[in-house]
Amino acid sequence: MRRFSQTAATSAVILAALVVTGLVSVPPASAAVPAPGPGEAVVTVRVGGDRVDDATVAGLPGVTLGLFAGQADTTPTATCVSDADGDCSFVVTGALIGTAPWVGEVSAPAGWFTNDSLRTGPGSGSGSIDTPYRFQTPVLAAGGTYRSTSDFMFSSSNSLNTRSNGVWQQSRANPPLPVQCGMDVALVLDLSASVGSNLPTLKSAADSFADAFVGTPSRMAVYSFSAQSPSIEDGSGAVDENRPALQSVSTQAGADAFKATYAGWGLGAGTNWDAALQRVAESGVHYDAVIVLTDGNPTRWGGGAVHGDGANTHFTDVEAAVFSANTIKAQGTRVVSFGVGSGVSGITSLNLAAISGPVPFDPASDNVATADYFQIPDFSGAGDELRNLALSNCSGALTVVKQIVPATTTGEDITGAVPAGAGWRFDASATTAQATVDPGSAATTDDGTGAVAFEVGYPPAATDATVAVTEVQQAGYTLVQQAGANAVCTDLTTGDPVAVGAGGALGFSVGVAADQAVSCAVYNRAPAPAATVQVDKTWVVDGTSYANGAQSAGLSAALAVSPPGGGAPVAQPFGSVVAGYQVGDAVTVTETTALGSTGCSLASSRVTEADGATVDAPVPYTATLAAPVSHYTITNVVTCPTAPTTPPAPAEPAGALADTGSGVGGAGWAAAAAALALLAGAGMIGGGARRRGRRA
Repeated sequence: MRRFSQTAATSAVILAALVVTGLVSVPPASAAVPAPGPGEAVVTVRVGGDRVDDATVAGLPGVTLGLFAGQADTTPTATCVSDADGDCSFVVTGALIGTAPWVGEVSAPAGWFTNDSLRTGPGSGSGSIDTPYRFQTPVLAAGGTYRSTSDFMFSSSNSLNTRSNGVWQQSRANPPLPVQCGMDVALVLDLSASVGSNLPTLKSAADSFADAFVGTPSRMAVYSFSAQSPSIEDGSGAVDENRPALQSVSTQAGADAFKATYAGWGLGAGTNWDAALQRVAESGVHYDAVIVLTDGNPTRWGGGAVHGDGANTHFTDVEAAVFSANTIKAQGTRVVSFGVGSGVSGITSLNLAAISGPVPFDPASDNVATADYFQIPDFSGAGDELRNLALSNCSGALTVVKQIVPATTTGEDITGAVPAGAGWRFDASATTAQATVDPGSAATTDDGTGAVAFEVGYPPAATDATVAVTEVQQAGYTLVQQAGANAVCTDLTTGDPVAVGAGGALGFSVGVAADQAVSCAVYNRAPAPAATVQVDKTWVVDGTSYANGAQSAGLSAALAVSPPGGGAPVAQPFGSVVAGYQVGDAVTVTETTALGSTGCSLASSRVTEADGATVDAPVPYTATLAAPVSHYTITNVVTCPTAPTTPPAPAEPAGALADTGSGVGGAGWAAAAAALALLAGAGMIGGGARRRGRRA
């Protein structure tokens, strides 16, 4: 199927020679690349949009390409429009046969923009070349089909600055930043060797960016790249792990924790924009913005196997990054590129714009919120502009950051405070006539920031207004004042404190000027968690240990534990779980012992175990409950008198008969005595009979 149209400037000879289907205004449906007819040649270009995976780029319909007689010509001799598969095919005949025209882009579809040229040359930034993004076909012969992926455009030679993978690139329009104070941002850091001694300054610029978000409902992630992503430190082989998960930076503690994730990163070698952008695109995390901080042009490409010579920038190094950036933008994420230093000055803007957008930062107009790319002389300046970007949508806004203070603190101590979870509601209204606050009520979410934001609308000709804020308290929590005020407010632009006015038991008022970004921290102490106490008993009697109940009869002990809320200890069974306490409560355990008539004596009664740790403390014992479950063991050591022993049996007389008994307790002698008694009885019986006989 033929996909080209003819311009009015085409000569009559070419007009008669070309096969014309008419001007195309909509992308054609998917169609096979046509086969050339008699006297025809086909030139077909693969047009790409979003990256699908490391080896695949989706086709982009609606791109208009042209054939140009010369590389610098502005009027095409013929055009084609890419179909649903991204194929753009010219069918040529007549005067174009035997020529080698150039393929160039005429227009991109809505939502995309054309990169008419890219920067190529040494990766160091010296010798930069503004290279038109056009490709010459071979000399066209009738019957030939010439494909961008094999016959022209495509090249595997690093000696050609115009080396390409044969898929035509163009860039997605850059989504705008959300019009709100605070955002979710991924920071992408260039750790190539060229950063060199500027590494601490690069990290400092990143730190400034994170610190600027303190006091706003913002979260950050961080990625690294050199020849690959994450970067692999040159020499050591250590991997600087990417951190795609968003971390809250609404508080200084949160920002400090985020900065610590990259504080130890070192330098690698090579510059691979594509790999870093691929990692962001495939993370599964949605960001409002991706900030690429780089000091050099790409010299590598590929998110898996790495390609490129590592020394020079070719079309393919940039093309690959463009496709990956397109995928990020397709997710509604703005890509902002920061080129820092001489290596990305001048016409490097072409490449920075290709992955982000065509609008440069203009200090004169201070378009920090709408600029697609920045070219900054040094990392210190980059830090300043990153800070400005962070606060670009915060003027005339009030942010309230709710923080929860540990229950173990007292008074105005807020040590260990963390951002609140979901469900903390704040109501806000303007007390200045004709001023407005939007929204009138907002609640924290589970995003980890603990923050809500309000936009202030000002009366005609006015530039300031007072806002009253009241929190809806949650059961068990208590407001923690600071210097007697219900909130601590700061001008985020200057860092200066902002006066806080009264607002009832749970509120405050604060002035917000149109050029101010005001953030207020409100602290609440959490209720102490519920706690339980369990006391067990061990007996040690004459060196032998017994569980309570297995000890000798007559030995007993009665436990008493101070009740929740305090007071004198009351009786409790050993081993029972006593509830009703809170973490932080003080509890006292004691006992009384009874030894009965055993004659035993109590050597000691001590607490020998507390929450799994071995201790040695006297009874009564008082402890502060540090955990929801507390356990103690009282050990009693008892000594008892030695039991009397049985007297020894008398010794056998010399010459006695051998004991024929069992030998236990003189049984042998008893048996012998019995036998003698029987013999004696028999004699007495026999003797009596003889006496009767003589009388007869």
